[in-house]
Amino acid sequence: MTTSIISEKAKIGKNVTIGHFCIINDDVEIADNVTIGNYTIIHKNVKVGEATKIGSYCEVEIGTQIGKNSIIQGRIRTGEHCVIEDNVTIKYGTILTSNATLKKNCFLGPNVITLGSTHKRVTVHGTVIGENTYIGAGSKIAGGIQIGNDIAVGALSFVNKNIEDPGVYAGIPVKKIK
Repeated sequence: MTTSIISEKAKIGKNVTIGHFCIINDDVEIADNVTIGNYTIIHKNVKVGEATKIGSYCEVEIGTQIGKNSIIQGRIRTGEHCVIEDNVTIKYGTILTSNATLKKNCFLGPNVITLGSTHKRVTVHGTVIGENTYIGAGSKIAGGIQIGNDIAVGALSFVNKNIEDPGVYAGIPVKKIK
């Protein structure tokens, strides 16, 4: 007896482990050697790359693409049409708004949030976090912000402007410190 609901239209690879009480919707493609924790919902048209681990209590929204060898820890929520490239780590409790892109080898600490609107309630999506970039725990990133490659953002920072130059940034609002 299975405790999860898996659509007949989903494509599940070899050696995939799906936890209890999961929902895998139509047109989902899960590659080989993927692990999905308990109580996780994967919406329509999501693709999950080989050897990726998705934790418990996650919700992956419509059209999201997750590359290979990524780690999506528990209680993560993505908006629609996010792109998570290869070898990305997203720690516990992170929220990505729609159309966020996480480039190869980036790391998001626990409880990072990409914001989806301005103080004037204007919706802004499309945040990009570059390759080999580290975002510290509890940081918030304003909607539509572009963060380049090889950047470290300290814990509890607020990124309210684009960051292009490699280096270390921290603070509220964020500024370059090294």
